[in-house]
Amino acid sequence: MKNRKVLSEDVSFVTLEPLVSRVISGHCFVPCTHCGFTNMSVRTFLLSLICVVSFSGSLSAQGLIWELPAEGSWVRFEGTYEKEMPGPESNDLNIKLQWTRHLVISSVGSEMAEFEGEQTPCRWLEFKCITGKSTESGVAPGVSGPRIYKVLVPEKAVNGEIKENIGKNELPVTFLPIVRGYRKTGDRPVEPLKTNVLRFYPMITMLGHYTQWDSVGEPASVETPAGTFSAREYQGTFMSESTTTRSKNEGKIWRTSEIPFGVAKWSVVITRETKGGTQARSEFKQTSLIQVNMSAHEVGKNAESELPASR
Repeated sequence: MKNRKVLSEDVSFVTLEPLVSRVISGHCFVPCTHCGFTNMSVRTFLLSLICVVSFSGSLSAQGLIWELPAEGSWVRFEGTYEKEMPGPESNDLNIKLQWTRHLVISSVGSEMAEFEGEQTPCRWLEFKCITGKSTESGVAPGVSGPRIYKVLVPEKAVNGEIKENIGKNELPVTFLPIVRGYRKTGDRPVEPLKTNVLRFYPMITMLGHYTQWDSVGEPASVETPAGTFSAREYQGTFMSESTTTRSKNEGKIWRTSEIPFGVAKWSVVITRETKGGTQARSEFKQTSLIQVNMSAHEVGKNAESELPASR
């Protein structure tokens, strides 16, 4: 990782809260806000990752991008995003909300570019995510509109691993390194990404940045709307805690080489709890439950970029 700039000092796209970690029952707990982290320096980020990894076991593979398929390949995932939370009064029934989510991942070009001081084969990858209510004409994404990310990824960065040695420390590469990239949100103009990593959570997927994936059983047939594939299940867990909030993110993926980019389907369950700052930990009460289920619905080999002028 020599000479690699892990995060730009301007972290307008990848924003994180300074991590103050502590260990409880073998897990690393870090204060976090999940969807709206505040700025932190590169040095703080690296030190935080070292702290996390020092209490984790062996690391295996990355969440959504396990391998690079042939150029022009694409896969469309569909599924649901459900959220359950208490009603406004203590005796009210829980409020349950549900949205439909679509995610298309495409390989839309290739070129040579400089990465880590040398010319490296790179691939343009595009992610289009739509979350909203289902209608007869498709998914109505609401005010925010679809989100599109187009990034130039060094091919050697996609190797099925999320670990990299830095001195005596082994850091999880939970962000996808990019040479450059762009994003478009709804009707807003395309804008360049001011970072050199792509962070999947939470804008592209609710799969967390787990430091370890544990395999479950042997490969087995998995049915999806796109077909039946031989896949192996993996599970990952990330827990975080502060004096007032606690959350647990549990993810499952079904890994296969028969679908572009290597995943047949995935699911996520996120439990969030809160309490008063001076209350005991036993006073944590659940405030929300998020469940996401996504599976491959269609694959193809004729991908075209939705941001063709952005290169």
